[in-house]
Amino acid sequence: MGDESRSTEQPALSPEQSFDADEDFDLHHHTALLYEGPTDQFAAILPFIRDGLERGDRCLYIYDDNSKADVVAAMHDAGIDVEAAVAAGDLSFHSKEEPFLQNGSFVPDATIDFASETIRATTEDDAYDAVLVTGEMSWILDGEHNLDRLIEYEQSLNTVFGTRPVHGICQYNVEKFDPELLNQIIRTHPNLVYGGSVGQDFYYMPFEGALGTDNSDANSELRQTLLERVTAYERLESRERALSALNDATRELMQLEADALPDRAVDLARVLGVAFASVWSYDETSGELEQQSHSTDYGHTSALADLYQDHAWDAFVTNQTKVYEDLSGDRSESSPTELQSGMIVPLGRHGVFCAGSIHPDAFDDSTIELAKTIGANIEAAFDRAEREQMVEEKNRQLERLNRINRVIRQISETLVEADTREDIERIVCEQLAASDPYQFAWIGSEDVETETITPQAWAGVSNEYFENHTISTKEDEPSGQGPVSTALRTRTVQIVQDTVIDQSLEPWRETIHQHGFAACISIPLTHAELSYGVLTLYADTPNVFDEMEAEVLAELGEMIAHSIDAAETKELLRAPSVVELTFTVSDTTDILARLARAIGDEIHFDGLVDHSEDGAELYFTVQDSTADDVVSATDGFCGISEIQVISDKDEERVFTVTVTEPTLASRIIDNQAIIRSLTTTEQEMTVVVDLPSTTAVREFLDALKSTYPNLGLVARQNNDRPIKRGQGLQEVVTEQLTDRQREVLKTAYLSGFFQSPRGRTGAELAEALDISQSTFTHHLRGAERRFFEMVFDND
Repeated sequence: MGDESRSTEQPALSPEQSFDADEDFDLHHHTALLYEGPTDQFAAILPFIRDGLERGDRCLYIYDDNSKADVVAAMHDAGIDVEAAVAAGDLSFHSKEEPFLQNGSFVPDATIDFASETIRATTEDDAYDAVLVTGEMSWILDGEHNLDRLIEYEQSLNTVFGTRPVHGICQYNVEKFDPELLNQIIRTHPNLVYGGSVGQDFYYMPFEGALGTDNSDANSELRQTLLERVTAYERLESRERALSALNDATRELMQLEADALPDRAVDLARVLGVAFASVWSYDETSGELEQQSHSTDYGHTSALADLYQDHAWDAFVTNQTKVYEDLSGDRSESSPTELQSGMIVPLGRHGVFCAGSIHPDAFDDSTIELAKTIGANIEAAFDRAEREQMVEEKNRQLERLNRINRVIRQISETLVEADTREDIERIVCEQLAASDPYQFAWIGSEDVETETITPQAWAGVSNEYFENHTISTKEDEPSGQGPVSTALRTRTVQIVQDTVIDQSLEPWRETIHQHGFAACISIPLTHAELSYGVLTLYADTPNVFDEMEAEVLAELGEMIAHSIDAAETKELLRAPSVVELTFTVSDTTDILARLARAIGDEIHFDGLVDHSEDGAELYFTVQDSTADDVVSATDGFCGISEIQVISDKDEERVFTVTVTEPTLASRIIDNQAIIRSLTTTEQEMTVVVDLPSTTAVREFLDALKSTYPNLGLVARQNNDRPIKRGQGLQEVVTEQLTDRQREVLKTAYLSGFFQSPRGRTGAELAEALDISQSTFTHHLRGAERRFFEMVFDND
């Protein structure tokens, strides 16, 4: 069309709103920029781009009338450092296909989604304070697109931009657009840039007002009556006041703690100008919607969710806003303050908010859209508070874990110097009682004769705490049902989060409360199926022990038990005299007993090498049976996964089997005894062991009888001889060698590696240990070197 067809007058701007283009333009605005030619266009749009970049905003330019090169050149002429802005991510250029024609056609919803996601990603992910997006709109005139959709799209942008930190500028070339279409475009934009002026669009008509179909004259809106103009202006002012209040309240809402959100959310809902508002939260524990806060101008107005709980649930479950235009028909009588209309807006998984009016049909489309925006803001505030709570909780857990780990490191470093069980128990209690939040720590062990748990060490309170404080190991007694005896019996961590209400503490409640203890945790001290007692910690705050802390303390319990086990092993090896026990075991399903019955021969135990999770290597000798007979007998044998022949000589045959279940030999070793001999026949197993003179023989035998009830003691005698195997060598094995060196050396010895000829080669032993031959040689030579150092360095 030629210029003579352009009879549309320049749209008037609200005079008091007119201001220079280089001033800061407020966010949350949707602006139409009307221009005639590139010179007029760039003179109007580039100051906005330049100011946005200087403020640190993210700027997006969608080109159509002009090529990207033309736009970049114009920006250069305007003094904008395009390359630097693009490199910094502050400025980007987009073709019309990206936002408007994603699949070749214009779909308003898809473009709205593109705009919403761009704003979200820019402000949340990229942390920009604001976004300026501008696009050239002539592409809509190519004849393939529905112009009505354009007007709907422009109107929808008002909602998208209304509460977000974004300024959108739609550029329209007046030389290309029909005047009537321009009129509708003007009425869908709250702000207008035209002819060098920038300001509020006096002819802006919210929502469906922009979709008028008066085709009688392109300038018909310019002949509105004064009353119509005033009415439109008042509606605009009211809407802007609501949006301004919404923006202010939303900013405040985003700073509040979770507990304060419901009250402030209700105040935010009152922005709608309603008589009543309330916020209902979903309780995940009870599965109910519960009112958290409400606000009303009338003291006796019923809550909307109270009257229509089914509707509230419907809104919550479907995540759809429910509007009730006339509630009067649902009641036989109504007072002047009863709700006549209302709506329920979902808040995602957090609940709903309700708004009510004492007038029917009080909620028009504009108010409903505003309510949805309020709901989205409240939901975002709850999401933000929830995320912050999760972060705070994770930080607290991390801080607690770091604290516990520091204590464990201190204990671990100190235990290295501890020589006796008494030292270990004392050190553990003292260091734990000195660490927050623990107020009191004690270790108790089982007394088999009295069937009670006896305190061995404690710190934090005096021994008066244990007066009249008996803890039984019997489950059927009241004093045997508390956390200490339960931890000993079940070998699992026991937690009491509140000593006031936990019934298992009834026998000792008065004593516990006198000392101000509010929570406790009992940790079993176990190692290699042996119990070394229970560690119990008390705190003065309820609910202080979480799952993570319980797991870490359980590992501490294992470390303490391992240290006690090592200390008692050292004591055993240093004992000046021993108790020699001879006993028999009959009618047993032990692996060696079953194997002896299977081959009909006598078996002599030679040694055991523990490989932890992979089982153990058990070495034994037979005299009469052939190697083939023994190997055949173990085929499919329960508890044996592999057998190898170490030596096959005329007088005897030596074997090693990988056992996958505990044996009598392993249980004897776990109970700190030294096996002098273990002979197995078809009828019974005969065992001779050495115990240190300090060991309680009854406890040792009772521990074995729990698994082998047909155990009979044959002889007991005290000997002044040293423990079998020299003390110096044994100390090298237990103290100087690493666990791996000890395992390699013992396996080589029992396998006949040091005999001539060798019973097994280095390659065979490496394969049996599941390591490379070079690694086997490395560990073996390291062990030999340490042994020779002990022998010759002191020569």
